[in-house]
Amino acid sequence: MSIRDTIDAAPFSRYQVRVVVLCLILCMVDGYDLLVSAFAASGIAKEWGLSGSQVGLVLSSGLVGTGLGSAILAPLADRFGRRPLTVGCLAISTVGMALATFSTGLETLVAYRLITGLGVGGLVASLPVLIAEYSPRRRQGTAIALYTTGLPLGGVLGGMVAGLLISEYGWRSSFAVGAVISGLMLVVIAVALPESIDYLVTRRPPNALARINALLLRMGHTPLEELPAPGTEVARGVRSEVIRGRNGVKTTLLWASFFVLMASFYFAASWTPKLLEQSGASAEQGLSGGMLLNVGGVVATLGFGLLALTVSKRTLTAGSMVAMAVTFVGMSFALGNLTATLIVAVAVGIAMNAAAAGIYTIAPELYPAEVRTTAVGWAAAFGRLGAICSPVLAGVLIDRAWTPGSLFVLFAVPTVAAAAAVLAMTRLGKTTGTSPAGARRELASPLN
Repeated sequence: MSIRDTIDAAPFSRYQVRVVVLCLILCMVDGYDLLVSAFAASGIAKEWGLSGSQVGLVLSSGLVGTGLGSAILAPLADRFGRRPLTVGCLAISTVGMALATFSTGLETLVAYRLITGLGVGGLVASLPVLIAEYSPRRRQGTAIALYTTGLPLGGVLGGMVAGLLISEYGWRSSFAVGAVISGLMLVVIAVALPESIDYLVTRRPPNALARINALLLRMGHTPLEELPAPGTEVARGVRSEVIRGRNGVKTTLLWASFFVLMASFYFAASWTPKLLEQSGASAEQGLSGGMLLNVGGVVATLGFGLLALTVSKRTLTAGSMVAMAVTFVGMSFALGNLTATLIVAVAVGIAMNAAAAGIYTIAPELYPAEVRTTAVGWAAAFGRLGAICSPVLAGVLIDRAWTPGSLFVLFAVPTVAAAAAVLAMTRLGKTTGTSPAGARRELASPLN
């Protein structure tokens, strides 16, 4: 029996739960670090007399850095290990948050937000992979869904800190608190976060057998007498495993799904409060609508985790994307009726975050361990392009007299296509070789 078979057949041990909890806390820290600038934006604009477009630059710089981190830093986890990448990226985001506290102008703050985003981008691509590798296959959807609650919870934490500190100590205090929290977590992670067993088996760094056995004992499994025999075939490399041939079709579908999901997600998250105001709500009611998206997000990820115990992940994910389209259309009809709008806002948050939990659950399963973080990182980076472009597109269309309702309908259309892409790429399955050796390696892949 392989290591993966052993993990899949056994109950979730306390040690595995600890890994998931550590990743959840890290996701909360990431959510705080990424979203805190939105809560500090008013104070920043007031101190430096910034225009709306300059404030938008501050808000988008973290997202740009996140995309770069997913594309550039996340692949390093496949070469040097999940644990070193996690520690390094958390250190980068901690430095960025600390530097932001001492910003002297727009240019320096934008630069420091880019640095923070780099660290967050590497983390958001690698942490779901680590959770998937430590979870029994039947529990992966639940574990990753619980992990994704960290982002909205981190946003709520950022709002609470901002409300308590900014009026008294200024906007810099929210960044200082974030730096302290990230720094404390950096110490915890450096001590407590283990390396991925999948990485140790496939890359075989020094003392790999001893490290694997120590982890197996902590999970309550029998240690190995020797490392599993390596595959006899020649590794095909990142290009063949990710972007060539049939694998390229699968990756294209994954990238398209990430792009549409992130574009729709950040359109709703960025514009819902403003669009509610344009539809007759007060500023406070608009903010309430935006907060309800996060409330729906927590509900969604917990619900996805429970449903994933009995329903296939591909069905849940595709269904959640169709639900996004339905709720977006529903929002277009609800605008103008405050009660209906706030109810639909919760439904929008539920559908969006359930879809996000699903896509992050599915993506690691599509690739072998050697390139898993690289593949997920590239997909997340491409998705960030949608996150950056969609709020800008919405602003341009508003300037061209598009109504709030028509914008929601516009973003509903591609989510249906993304649902079809999810069904198609999961039918293609994991990377497969064209030779018998390649087929043997795929049958032994840790996530099969």
